Amino acid sequence: MASLLSYNEFKATLNKHQLSHIYCFCGDEQLQKEEAVLQIASIIFKSKKEEDYTIATYFADDNLELALSKVLSHSLFGGTSLYVIKHCENVTANKKIHSMFRDCVANIPDASYVIFDTQENKPPSLIPADSMKSIPAVQFYRPFAENCKTYIYKKCNSLKLTITEEATDHLVEFTASNMKEIDDILNLISFSETANITIEFLDGFLINERRSIEFEFVDTFFLKDKNALILFQEALQRNINQVLLLTLLFNHAQKIEAYHIKTQKGSTPESLMKELKIYGKRQKVFAKQAIVFNLESIRKFIANVYVYDHKLKSYRFKGIFQENPMYDLLLQYLV
Repeated sequence: MASLLSYNEFKATLNKHQLSHIYCFCGDEQLQKEEAVLQIASIIFKSKKEEDYTIATYFADDNLELALSKVLSHSLFGGTSLYVIKHCENVTANKKIHSMFRDCVANIPDASYVIFDTQENKPPSLIPADSMKSIPAVQFYRPFAENCKTYIYKKCNSLKLTITEEATDHLVEFTASNMKEIDDILNLISFSETANITIEFLDGFLINERRSIEFEFVDTFFLKDKNALILFQEALQRNINQVLLLTLLFNHAQKIEAYHIKTQKGSTPESLMKELKIYGKRQKVFAKQAIVFNLESIRKFIANVYVYDHKLKSYRFKGIFQENPMYDLLLQYLV
C-alpha cells in the first residue's frame, strides 16, 4: 500500500498542478479537508463559469453504488465535476464493492474528479489494497493540543483579543482540538464587546444559552422559521461575515447528521446531547430541529452548502439583494 501524504506534501503537489482524478482523504481534521477540496476545485474549474461545474456530495453509507455510478456516468458535455463521497469508513467491504471501485479507477471519465473521505486515520476497507497503490492518500491529523494553543494565541492577536492561559486550555479541551470550531468561536467573540477572554467568560459563552444574533439565526433556520430571513438582514446591517453564518449553519447541520446516525445505532438522545455539546434549554430546540430535518434532508442540505460556499466566496455585491447566494439558499428552505 502506498504511504500516506502529509497535508503539506499534498499541498506541494497541488501547487505544481499535479492533479489526480481520485483521492482518498483520511483523518478527522475537517478544516484542512475543506481547504483541500476548495484548492482542488480552484484548479479544476479555473476560468470556467459557475454554471459549468458542480461539487456534488454523496454519503457512502447511504448508497455507495449510486455515488460511483454518478462518477462513471458523467457526460463529457456536462462540464467538469468534483464528487466528494463522505463516511467511507461506514461501508463494509465485499467483493462487489471492490469490483465497483476497481471499475471506477479504470474507467473514470476525464471530466470527473472524486474524493473518498474517511474519518479514520487509514484508508477505508472499501478501497482494495491493490488500488491504493495508484491513489494519492492524504492524512489529515487533528493537531496536538500544544499546536492548538499556539494557534489560539496567534488568532487572538490577529483579532485584537487577549486570552488567559486557563481559558486557552479550556478552549482546547472544549473543542477537542478542532481548529475549525476554535476559529468559529474566536470569530464570534470578536464581534462582541469583550476583548479579554477569561475562563469565566468562556464558560458563560460556551455553556450558557447564547442569545447573539448568529445563534438565533442558526436556531430559527433549522426550525424553518421565516424569522431567520429577518435575522439574516439584521446580520448584514451589522456587517457580520456571511461566510461565518454559512459556516455556523454547516457546523450545526453536521451535529444534526451525527445525532441521527448515532441514534439509529442505539445511542440515547441524552448522551448524544452531551457529546454534541448541546446544553440546557437548547436541547429542546435541537430535538425539534432533528425532527424538522431528518437524516435524508440534512444530508441534502450539507451537500448544498458545499455549492453555496463556493458561490458566496466568489460573490460580489451588485446592489440587488435577491442575487445574494446566501439569501438564495435561505429562500430554498424558508419559503
